[in-house]
Formats: sequence, C-alpha cells, structure tokens
Amino acid sequence: MEYIVNDIVREVKVALDENVSSAALEGIGDEDTLKLEEIIESKLADAARVIEGAAPHHLLDSGRAFGESIGWDGQPGYGSGHIQLPDDFLRLVTFQMSDWDYAVTVAITETDPLYQLQRSRFAGVRGTPQKPVVAIVQEPIGLVLEFYCCYTGDDAYIKRARYIPVPRIRSHKIELCEKLKPAIVYYTAYLAALCMCEGDVASAMLATAKELAEITDNA
Repeated sequence: MEYIVNDIVREVKVALDENVSSAALEGIGDEDTLKLEEIIESKLADAARVIEGAAPHHLLDSGRAFGESIGWDGQPGYGSGHIQLPDDFLRLVTFQMSDWDYAVTVAITETDPLYQLQRSRFAGVRGTPQKPVVAIVQEPIGLVLEFYCCYTGDDAYIKRARYIPVPRIRSHKIELCEKLKPAIVYYTAYLAALCMCEGDVASAMLATAKELAEITDNA
C-alpha cells in the first residue's frame, strides 16, 4: 500500500514525542543540523527494508508481479529453469509453476545444503511438481530465481510470481506492507532515537517494533 511520507513522519514523531526531551533535540546541532523530521524521513526507507525483510510471511502484502520470461536449463517445459529478478527485489512472496501442486513462499540460497541436491544427476533428489524447490542466487546479471522442476513440456508456464520490492521514497510517497506499517513506524523511531543518542528510548522503540512485526531474536 502506498503512503504519504509526511503522514508517516508525523506518526513517528507521535511515537517519539512522549519519550524524547526537547534538550535532546537541541543537542543535535546548529543551523546546519538536520531537523527531527529530516532525520525521520532519512531513516524511513531503511526501517521499512529491515522490517519487511525479517517479518513472517503472513504479514506481507501481495507484492508485485515478476517473471516475464523463463530461461530453461534443458528442454523447454522439462526440468529446471530460471527467471531474472527485478533490480528492486527484496523478498519472495510466492512462486508457482503451472504443474506444481502448491506455491513456494520460502526460497533457499546457494549456501543451503538442499541447493547442491538440485544439481544432482539423480532426478529423485531434485525438486518435483509435488515437492517444488525455489532458489534465489546471485549471478553476474543480478539476482536470479531458479526453480526445480517441471515435467509438462511446452504447456508449462508461470502460474504466480510475486515479490516485495526494496522500499524507496518516490514523489513524497513510499510503498509499505499494510500490516507492517505500525512496526515500521516504531523501527523508524528507533533509528531516529539512535541518531539523537537517546539509547533508552531507542531500546523501547525497537522492542515495540519487533513485537508488532512478530520478529524474534532468533528469527
């Protein structure tokens, strides 16, 4: 969902106002020092990226579509394939090929032991339409989604492919996951409080942000 940045800044200020003293604001500088609003705005996109990258899947929005074309690693429609991911890719929401029994919401990486099995010459240990596997890997061309596997030939197609983009401020607006907006507000307040050397306030804001986003220390 798209939000006006000034509205989010006001919400962050409300979260901070009862905790940050005016002396702290005066202590951060002279005429050339950032105002509180500017500090908050400068931290908003970073806060959103952290929260949206770490929160559990059920708190994400539906995201954006991707996957205009498939690069097959063998005969089209059979075996594995790969898809170039958008430059602003942050996190997978869902991916499903047409012959898969279900969609994949959690991708593995190249460091996962399961990834090496996808390259095995024994088909039985690779992903299948009944138990599909998706990997996000770094290639010279950027991030690529690899999927394993399909067996329907030319009829195979992408059934669904959605992702969460890296949050960015554009034209004084920012796109955020609706269910995570409260957590993002408090995490932005946490980063702003750190800038003002308000350690106790920062700790309180961080704890609230994690609670709202259902982020545990071992997540």
